[in-house]
Amino acid sequence: MVTLTAPAPAFMPSFIAAMREGFSRDTLRPETAETIAAVEADPGAYLASFDNPPTHITLPDGSQGEAVPATMLWCVEGDTFLGSVGIRHRLNATLEKVGGHVGYAVRPSARGRGLASAMLAEGLTWIAANLPLTRVLLTVNAQNPASIRVIEKNGGVLSGSVPHLWHPGETALHYWIDV
Repeated sequence: MVTLTAPAPAFMPSFIAAMREGFSRDTLRPETAETIAAVEADPGAYLASFDNPPTHITLPDGSQGEAVPATMLWCVEGDTFLGSVGIRHRLNATLEKVGGHVGYAVRPSARGRGLASAMLAEGLTWIAANLPLTRVLLTVNAQNPASIRVIEKNGGVLSGSVPHLWHPGETALHYWIDV
């Protein structure tokens, strides 16, 4: 069974191990030795960042963009971090093109177990219980058939596509899911 919970100190050693094995907090930017070391050096500060999120974020092209209110949930089993679901409470112009309301990722050693589908389902349940949204947008790279299957398994309906903002020559598919 999938358990989604708020990030917490008990999961930090496993979270750091996940980053070392290739899990990335941002699917557009891989973790580096420096980013992992920064989280490991002060895990409390990293966790506190969820309570005091920035109002702006650095986009993949280096420009600044508006940060929208969001909730991060971690998928855990015991004290083992397995993946994350990021839920954006509203969209801005960038997220309407790429990003959408929900993003999810599974650590490499936990892939192939159906966790992404279960995590998205639980994330949708959380949205229905906590946000005034009746439907959510998920965007996915057209070259990611595994994530497309996850979204469609959870009721995603393809509504269109746009050129991917951060991957020239690639396409972002737009899926809506009623919650």
